[in-house]
Amino acid sequence: MRRIIGLVVGVALLGMVFAGSFLGAFHAPEPHGVPVAVVAPAGQVRQLQSGIDGRRPGAFTLSPYGSAEAARAALLEREVDAVLVPGEGRLVVASAGGRTGATVITAAFQGAAQAQGRTLEVEDAVPLPPGDAGGIAGMFYVLSVLLPGIALAVLLARVAPGLGAAARTGVLAAGSLVAGTAVAWLADVVFGALPGSFVPLVAVSSGIALAVGLVVAGLVKVIGPPGVGVAALLFVPIGLPASGGPLGARYIPEWYAAVGRVLPVGPAAEAVRNTVFFGGAALWTPVGVLALWALLGLVLLALPGRRARPAPAAPRTPVAV
Repeated sequence: MRRIIGLVVGVALLGMVFAGSFLGAFHAPEPHGVPVAVVAPAGQVRQLQSGIDGRRPGAFTLSPYGSAEAARAALLEREVDAVLVPGEGRLVVASAGGRTGATVITAAFQGAAQAQGRTLEVEDAVPLPPGDAGGIAGMFYVLSVLLPGIALAVLLARVAPGLGAAARTGVLAAGSLVAGTAVAWLADVVFGALPGSFVPLVAVSSGIALAVGLVVAGLVKVIGPPGVGVAALLFVPIGLPASGGPLGARYIPEWYAAVGRVLPVGPAAEAVRNTVFFGGAALWTPVGVLALWALLGLVLLALPGRRARPAPAAPRTPVAV
């Protein structure tokens, strides 16, 4: 009976972890420090910042740029999330960087312009593809890459428990390449949700699966089957909402976004997005985080494995004399 009660309580707690994590991140999205380039003198930008802060304190961070070309380049390099050109009454967004973010930025600045009796024309410099008009494919795509990495590490530990670290790493690398190619083919060629960068997408996807697979394999070697639960907990119910999901990290509580920046899911989603839609811009940080996770996995694989408990000796049967 105690085991049954413990099972029911454990399942309820797991549900609370999922609900608390996802609802805590997504139930009341608000922008936090969203960077916006403004093509105007610094004094005018300070005035605009003061006006924006009066409506939505801390929501946007405005930076002055000398020309529309420089500001647009910053948008394409992922340094800012939008470009405001007050002299031309124009706002430039990039919905491929996050549809929710583009919608929030547009609403905020159009509202400010209307309050002053002006109109604001909106341009989408990097639109989402027709195959992903809602802007949610990227996050589900990352999950479709993470899960094979986890599954490959778990199944390999069962099928070939005596495999050495080097051989295990090789199999994980090969399996990650196959999985990354398969899911990239579906996303690009079949559905057109992440189109136009098949080979770079394969490379990024394979790297994500390998990093996750190495961590899971290392945890399983060091602490046994519970390592799978630890990794799954970090990567899915915590890592996914902490990444910002389809909203983006700038629209969830800031402390949670800080957690998401060091877990694999957020950097993985950013790497996929920047590879497909922004020509590989700003990849160093997300790829660096994933590389550190892969390195952690390699270190764990190099450690001595968990010792199996010796089987209890069978009781001796007395021999009749």
